[in-house]
Amino acid sequence: MADEATLTQAIQEYLESLYWLGEAGIERTPTNLSRAMQVSPPSVTGMVRRLESEGLVDRGPGKRIVLTDRGMEVAKHVVSRHRLVEAFLVKVMGVPWDEVHEEAEAFEMGVTPALEARMLEMIGEARTCPHGHPIGDYPREPGVPLTAVPTGSVVRILRFENEDHDLLRMFRKAGVEPRASYTIAAFGQERAELEGPQGPTGLPLYAARTISVAVERSGDGPVAEQDPESLATAYLLGETHWSR
Repeated sequence: MADEATLTQAIQEYLESLYWLGEAGIERTPTNLSRAMQVSPPSVTGMVRRLESEGLVDRGPGKRIVLTDRGMEVAKHVVSRHRLVEAFLVKVMGVPWDEVHEEAEAFEMGVTPALEARMLEMIGEARTCPHGHPIGDYPREPGVPLTAVPTGSVVRILRFENEDHDLLRMFRKAGVEPRASYTIAAFGQERAELEGPQGPTGLPLYAARTISVAVERSGDGPVAEQDPESLATAYLLGETHWSR
């Protein structure tokens, strides 16, 4: 049985992606894992075999990858630790929220359980990472893609589902902040126009569809995209605009 302390960073990154696929409602298939991690299908095939040998995953129907009980335990801890580190770096260290994902990736592997406990004490009431994802057992608030909400609606930002570095920088530059409320002013062919605390702003549709929101007041205008269920794939997989 795999001991978490001996697992390589690569294994932990794969487990993190597998956990997040399930959390976002996306099937854990080799194709989706390859697209989510932006690695080649042969690389995924080799790593999945390794994860199987470590007792962390099994193979289910339709080529689905199934986390074992142990795999789920490790994956959940890796994800929770990453989000805890992000919350700590923003709240205590003052790292900007659009830069913290990268910083956390470099920092988290050296975090011990004792340090995790201390960091949790220091962030106080924070129950999500700076981008809105739950830490530990804190519930994930249901949301819908911004582009599936009628124009004229007032929405509150719940999560930046895709934490790609370029996307996060785009959101911050546009003044689209976590937990803030915005009115959807209009949807153009390629753009969402918003009215927020700092005035009017906008985002390309490919970026706006990766934002989960709670509807505070529903408008009666058109939506940009009709099928919220199919948009789940945009949360993690997106398009090619931010591929490395």
